[in-house]
This record gives sequence, C-alpha cells and structure tokens, in this order.
Amino acid sequence: MKSLEQAIHDKLWLLSAGFVGNKNVFEYRPMTETAYPFIDFQDFQTNFDGTKNGLTATASATINVWDTEDNRKKVSDICNDLIRQLLTMREFYGYPVSLKMSDTNFRIIKDTTVKPYIWRGLINLEFLV
Repeated sequence: MKSLEQAIHDKLWLLSAGFVGNKNVFEYRPMTETAYPFIDFQDFQTNFDGTKNGLTATASATINVWDTEDNRKKVSDICNDLIRQLLTMREFYGYPVSLKMSDTNFRIIKDTTVKPYIWRGLINLEFLV
C-alpha cells in the first residue's frame, strides 16, 4: 500500500494531468522552457495525531499552476476546478480522505520576475484522513 503522502501526490498528479496534460505536470519548477499552462508540486506534509481510538491524520499539499500573461482566467479556472473535483472525492488509493475547506485556498499572483509576465496560481490543500 502507498503511504498517505504518496497517495495524495499520485491523485493530484492524475487530476492535474487532466487539466494540462501529463507532460506538463512536474515534480519541481522546470528550469528549461516548457509549454503553458503547466503545474508543479511545491511541497507535501503529513501530521499524525494519536487518539484513544487510533490514529488520525491531516495532510497538506501546495501546488502551482502557471500560464502566460494573457491567461489569468485559465489559471483561476484550473485552481477552482481542481478544488471542486477534490471536494467530491472520498478515497485516495485506499485512504479515506476529505478536503478540509476551511484550510484550503488559492491565490493568483502575477510573476513580474520574468518578461513577459506570467500568472501563478498557488493552491494550498488540506486533507482530513
């Protein structure tokens, strides 16, 4: 069985590929030119709590959606649609999972460190397991 973190990673990869194609999903920000839009994974964290009835966990993931200066709406749509898909899911590879909306959010940021400018959607996801 996959670890909880790996199960979340793999499910997010699968969903992300549905928006941008499998060749445009990356473990890290690509350092060479790539087609837009693309998605990269920033970080994952799992926290465990022991209870008298067993073990509970929360897991978080941060992913980035990138697109060109003219495509802000596309970045916003991908962020919103990804969260909406995750809301309907109850299981990732054998783990009972639900999205914790109170700690899930996204921001749209204009990256002015490159020319032409690009848009970044920074998605913070929190899961209850």
